[in-house]
Amino acid sequence: MNEETKLAAELSVLAEESASSSGVDVHEALRRGRGRLLRRRVALLTAATAVVASSVALAAVLPGSGKAAGPAAQPTVTVSPSPSGVSTWNPIPPPAGPAAAPSDSRTPAPLTGMDPLISDGRFGWLPDSIKTISYSLESNGGWANAQGDPGKLGSPSFHLKVYPVGVTPELPNLPDGKPNLPGFTPGNHAIRVDAPPVNGREAYWITASDPNMAKAMNLLRWKTAEGRWAELDSGYLSGEDSQRLPLQVAAGVTTGHWQVPLPLRISDLPTSFTVNSVSLEQSRDGNDFRLDLSIGAAADEFIGVTVGPDVPEAEQSGPSGGPIRQQPTACKSEHGVKVCIKVWRNPEHALDPVGGAQGLLNRITLLGTDQTKWSTAVLG
Repeated sequence: MNEETKLAAELSVLAEESASSSGVDVHEALRRGRGRLLRRRVALLTAATAVVASSVALAAVLPGSGKAAGPAAQPTVTVSPSPSGVSTWNPIPPPAGPAAAPSDSRTPAPLTGMDPLISDGRFGWLPDSIKTISYSLESNGGWANAQGDPGKLGSPSFHLKVYPVGVTPELPNLPDGKPNLPGFTPGNHAIRVDAPPVNGREAYWITASDPNMAKAMNLLRWKTAEGRWAELDSGYLSGEDSQRLPLQVAAGVTTGHWQVPLPLRISDLPTSFTVNSVSLEQSRDGNDFRLDLSIGAAADEFIGVTVGPDVPEAEQSGPSGGPIRQQPTACKSEHGVKVCIKVWRNPEHALDPVGGAQGLLNRITLLGTDQTKWSTAVLG
């Protein structure tokens, strides 16, 4: 059982035991936990993970294989600057196709307004197996994520991190594997293995001295055109794809500093309200999206704001048959988009500074499903 499967099983048990008495939205916690688990897999890897994920056999293809990664297709970007910060930048790259040379003529979204979602990297070419792309910013940094079937464990995934200018990342600290597994090597540590150049620039893989953990790792670092280091953590790739696809995806990555347009504006938030994390997930065909904002109202009070298309949601139930999703405190719909508010902890008073749930909804303007009308002037 790998860590993600174990997490799902444990949370399912939690759902059954506490659905009637707990305010915790277990499925929501699981969804967030899966994403964070995937992004932090290097820090959390154990040899048990390697047993399940042995198909991601990076160690078997590292020495002497693969060609230099060349330029890959890039996203088309157009920008319409305006005082409101509205931009037509589309963070969803086009379907896979013939390779094309990168262009340096792209203009990022204008840095106007107050947008809580900043991205320092975006994907270009991606394989057709990728169905969703998300951009997230949390206390531990920002990520761009590309995922296969979002409802299926074991789908291919790519998680992109771009390091700040002037920062040369060190090799990560890795935990020891399990002594009872064959090939266990005490004192497990990360090893750098040279990779084919990415767009003619330095690149290397990171693997582990413990052979079991090495089978489950697929981490590529390379120097980008602007001199920054980027890192691509890939999952659930098999055979030659475990090296070929990450190199091809890396060749299409663009780095910079962009505000990602969002489908809402929030006005007149109290200064005590701060955005702790934000994530925008979009289907690659552009037909679906989900925005999650976590707002800290006080030291132990958190408000979740979720935005998506205004479509009916199937009610989820636990093993006992009872509903386990925490019901939103309040919702409203405009222009084909629905926003819902949930309060974690102290729901009776967290929204007092904004006049209750309805008061917060009144401060939110929804911008519709047309992404060209979304804005970077989110907080004002």
